[in-house]
Amino acid sequence: MLGNDSTVNGGGVKVGWRMLAWTLWLFLAFAAQAQENQLKDIQFSTLPGDKLQMRFVFTAGAVEPKVFHTDNPARIVLDFPGVRNGLARKALTVNTGVVTQVNVIEGGGRTRVVVNLVAPAPYRVESRDKEVHLLLESVGAVATTVTRPAAQAGLPAQRIEKVDFRRGPLGEGRILVFLAQPNTLVDLREEGGKVIATFLRTQLPPKWAKELDVMDFATPVKQIKIFQDGPNVLMVITPATPDYEYLSYQSDRLLTIEFRPLTRAQKEEKKKKKFPYTGERLSLNFQDIPVRSVLQILADFTGLNIIAADTVKGNVTLRLNNVPWDQALDLVLKAKGLGKRREGNVIWVAPLDEIIKLEKKELEHVQFRQQKEPLKTEIIQLNYAKAADVMKVLKGMQKTTTTSKTQSGSTQGVSQYAGTFEETETNEETIAGGSILSPRGEVNIDARTNILLVKDTPTNLEAVRKLVRTLDRPVRQVLIESRVVIAEDGFNRELGVKLNAAKQSGSPGHRQSIIGGVLGNNNGIVDLPASIGTGAGGGMGIAIFKLNKFLMQLELSALQAENRGDVLSMPRVVTQDQTKASIEQGVEIPFQTVSQNGTQTQFKQAVLKLEVTPHITPDDNVIMDLLVKKDAPGEITPGGVEINKREIRTTVQVANGETVVLGGVYEKDQRKTVDKVPFFGDLPGFGFMFRKDGKSNKKNELLIFITPKVLKSTRL
Repeated sequence: MLGNDSTVNGGGVKVGWRMLAWTLWLFLAFAAQAQENQLKDIQFSTLPGDKLQMRFVFTAGAVEPKVFHTDNPARIVLDFPGVRNGLARKALTVNTGVVTQVNVIEGGGRTRVVVNLVAPAPYRVESRDKEVHLLLESVGAVATTVTRPAAQAGLPAQRIEKVDFRRGPLGEGRILVFLAQPNTLVDLREEGGKVIATFLRTQLPPKWAKELDVMDFATPVKQIKIFQDGPNVLMVITPATPDYEYLSYQSDRLLTIEFRPLTRAQKEEKKKKKFPYTGERLSLNFQDIPVRSVLQILADFTGLNIIAADTVKGNVTLRLNNVPWDQALDLVLKAKGLGKRREGNVIWVAPLDEIIKLEKKELEHVQFRQQKEPLKTEIIQLNYAKAADVMKVLKGMQKTTTTSKTQSGSTQGVSQYAGTFEETETNEETIAGGSILSPRGEVNIDARTNILLVKDTPTNLEAVRKLVRTLDRPVRQVLIESRVVIAEDGFNRELGVKLNAAKQSGSPGHRQSIIGGVLGNNNGIVDLPASIGTGAGGGMGIAIFKLNKFLMQLELSALQAENRGDVLSMPRVVTQDQTKASIEQGVEIPFQTVSQNGTQTQFKQAVLKLEVTPHITPDDNVIMDLLVKKDAPGEITPGGVEINKREIRTTVQVANGETVVLGGVYEKDQRKTVDKVPFFGDLPGFGFMFRKDGKSNKKNELLIFITPKVLKSTRL
């Protein structure tokens, strides 16, 4: 019995100790929980000067936060280490002062408070007993949201009266907005390749809620869309080109939003100054913080997944003010000899040596897979490009030109090196480096159906498909118009004289020449008549002396010829970009040559010809290799017909739709001639009876114009 009692008592002692230990543990747990610091409340109060004070209340005392801020979007972030979130809600809507919303997140042994702002604002952080105070200064902005009633916005009602668009003298696009009140608040920002202007608390008349197509003004602006968006008015401006800069300025009730085109020099300068980092900006200020902690902060800020290798160690001290997060990440990695690889929204961080080793193994794996991976055949239909041309690109084929000289027709008795050499060019297609196919890949074509037959690994087939999609697209076309203008202006004038003497003999009315011929013949005492062309002209006879049977006569002749004419030739041709085209019209003139083989007939061309190879640049200029000819048959000579040649060969760059003068030739020929009898032609008063005066003035001008027009469609 005693043994049984002792056993029971011993069991009761054990149960008592267990109960005592469990009670003690619960007590310590509740005590530890009671001592754990929590964020139990966030309070807001407005101060004079439109300032806002936020108070963070803790259960066990204030904790010095780690603070950083971003400008776009405007945020202030406070990290409280070792503090739990005791708030019932994770998101608080404020809409007071410059604060719109506050988000509270707990994780990683800390509580993060994100304060969303309307715009960046100055702030101060202070610790007092069990509270941390955040004081936000005013920046003159008013926090408004779509869900907030317009009456609470604190803004007077505004109205847009008129919207207009004009083109500036230098090609600027000016959007003119006429406001009812000059104090309308406008938020202008660039987003998604467009410029958006938000008119806060503004009404838009229904007649101005429209889309304006202003492409025909030839400015950097393509389209303007205006509409009412709740209490605000939105103006969405779509640029016609990415090469522009914009600014806004207001004079009284007129708001002007101006888009200016950039010059070529400004475009190049913009490319040089283009900042490679595009992430949201933030500020970091830490002293001797672990690199892994910095990576965690950047992961929380960006929402990306960052994986750090086990070998990522060490601390870093940094002070970065308003820098993009991707630049901050690169600076931290460079400072510690680390590298990164990004796939989607996952960034892997490791020492550079590890990344190099991994990439080397991946390359070896790719080479092994190319050697062992089974081949597949794919049929690719081409719509625009020729299958033969695409096949050359896939194979990396190049066209090489070989020039050779052959000797012909060497003369007897002269060294054999004095013969005539003829140069011939031979085009050969050779395989060059850079084939996109694998060593086991093959490509063939079916010219009848314009199909590519590609056999390669699945990985290379995907690369082939991407390249074919890039190459198989319609080529832009251009219309080339040329004008060849030939202007002629000629003027000839002659004043001549004929003088002879005659005697009457026999019957009345019959006269016999004494000196020289009778009137009307080509010989006389003085025979210098006007004789331009065929000699046609006007004349006047005067009897200057008559005595009995003797008569002396004087005939004055004058002739004036004018020749004016314009010849306009307008060849034009349509061709594709980088494709040579030519058009010609004219005649072939036969001429005969005599050789050992007998008489042979050959031909020379006298044609109007336009030959061009255009290249359309990205900014719609056209670079052209040009040959323009305007030959015409000339005078007939003993050796055959002359060819009047007019030709220009040049390379020029012209803007789309503009006309430029390629060149021109101006000829002017002025002559003054005097035919006279020696001594008598110089006698004062009577010299005109012994001379012929002539005057000629000829002007010839050749001008060649060119106008390229990039076609928007396949029609002329």
